[in-house]
Amino acid sequence: MSDNRDELERPDFMSDEDWEMLKDMTSSLERIKGDAKADCEDYKANPAGRSTGAGPSGLPTLLLTCVGRKSGEERTMPLVFLQDGDEMVIVGSLAGYDSHPAWVLNINANPECWVQLDDKKMTAVARDATDAEREELWPKLNALFPPWGFFQSQTDRPFAIKVLTATGPA
Repeated sequence: MSDNRDELERPDFMSDEDWEMLKDMTSSLERIKGDAKADCEDYKANPAGRSTGAGPSGLPTLLLTCVGRKSGEERTMPLVFLQDGDEMVIVGSLAGYDSHPAWVLNINANPECWVQLDDKKMTAVARDATDAEREELWPKLNALFPPWGFFQSQTDRPFAIKVLTATGPA
């Protein structure tokens, strides 16, 4: 994806105001990481209703904690997710940048992770969605958060679609 977001054309589904805000929020990987850190702290301080979209973004959000593949340290990210039966589905979009988000690489290396939904914490295991699941889930994911479709069109990298299955309380 171009590092210059000003060169991108606004998708039809977004207002000019929303487009400018999205370009600003995804203007750099440093901005994305900084906002994620702040969102994690806010989530932990105010967990109620986040999994149903009652948080600031209005989107269902969970906290994913995984072990860094290089550092061995726990890393936590706030992620928009789709509840699919008992499983949670997350997308490794990184706003359409050409590299996978670090959390994708981390759970590829070690699929055991922790999930927080509101104030409920659980252990989980992550796996790649099958081709059939991807085909079924992508329209639902894109309906939940239309920018994912736009971001996917900006890169040749197929987004990781990970399915999280709870394995017990944390």
